[in-house]
Amino acid sequence: MRVTFLTHYYPPEVGAPQARISALARGLASRGHEVQVHTPPPHYPDGRIPHGYRNRLLTKETRDGVGVRRSAVLPAPNRGFARRLADHASFGLTAVAAAGRTGAADVVVAETPPLFLAAAAIPYARRKRAALVLNVSDLWPRSAIELGALRFPPAIAAAHALERRAYRSAAAVVCPTQGIEADLEARPESAGKVRRILTGVDLDAFDPAPRTDSGGFRVVYAGTTGMAQGVGTLLDAAALLARAHPDAELRIAGDGADTPELQRRAQSLGNVTMLGRIPHDEVPALLADTDAVAVLLRDKPVFEGAVPTKLLEALAAGRPVVLAAGGEAATLLRGSGGGLVVPPERPDALAEAVTRLAGDPDGGRAMGAAGRAFAEAELGIDRFVGDWERLLATVATTRGAG
Repeated sequence: MRVTFLTHYYPPEVGAPQARISALARGLASRGHEVQVHTPPPHYPDGRIPHGYRNRLLTKETRDGVGVRRSAVLPAPNRGFARRLADHASFGLTAVAAAGRTGAADVVVAETPPLFLAAAAIPYARRKRAALVLNVSDLWPRSAIELGALRFPPAIAAAHALERRAYRSAAAVVCPTQGIEADLEARPESAGKVRRILTGVDLDAFDPAPRTDSGGFRVVYAGTTGMAQGVGTLLDAAALLARAHPDAELRIAGDGADTPELQRRAQSLGNVTMLGRIPHDEVPALLADTDAVAVLLRDKPVFEGAVPTKLLEALAAGRPVVLAAGGEAATLLRGSGGGLVVPPERPDALAEAVTRLAGDPDGGRAMGAAGRAFAEAELGIDRFVGDWERLLATVATTRGAG
């Protein structure tokens, strides 16, 4: 089977989509499939293309045994709505222009958001005479509207029209959560096409043994610091912990639209360390050197159906999780026994949960062990790749490809 991934995000960039797509591409290639990735030059999140990459119509490389094709983009940092839309639209256009030069495919898997890429994937797949599968990791434009990033009514109407057209054109629509699945099944454009595949984790990369070095109680947040996460709540909790539990230390690893403000605020907090962006392959070591992991989402209805990848990785690492979110993520964590759930955007509740874990190390270790057991039963990377492989084979066969 010949599979092409069309994605705006890919390593060496760091982030959940990059890690997930590259793991899936490698996994399918290891099973004997012909896999390639079509993506822009790396530039997320700072908008700068690193040395060694060229912003051309088409360049080729091999990464981890997978052929990678890169097409030009108008690179923009991950802040400023209009500039990011131009970034997304430009790669959509250059990808379609280069589609005929990137080889044959039976199935094109397009990542959305960004929505422009889902729209561009329609002519892209047609040029290859391939089936189109959309992987919907976030309900966009709904999330952008709820977060206040998209407000202009004509732009909202156009985004919804693009969304409906993309779903109508897809042979299958994949999503990671029950909430997104229910939303998509309720739409006439995608009803009957939806398949939920929970994101997998490379369990072998994570060491679940408890942290061994001495020191205060350490909590880590590792992930995007953007509008959706509300990491400022963690800094508010840090200010409360500085008085109530001075031995607690918080580390924040990641980058995003809120990073400059978070850095400014962290300067006045002696118990917060901003680590900046770190490569994804360093995340397991970061989690091994902590006592608990914080995972946050904003208090918005759209996030009721969200399950952050960082939550799954924390469970795989055998670390108790303090989850400041509701909905499906809270249900999953409670079911795993792997941590504590507090209401989103409530720094007092977040600080209280950290204090509870710090005062009960045996209880924290038991939660971590329960989370690891859940990950071993439900989150293995082989299960994830196998589910995708079966779906893509079915789609390719249905379309008469193979």
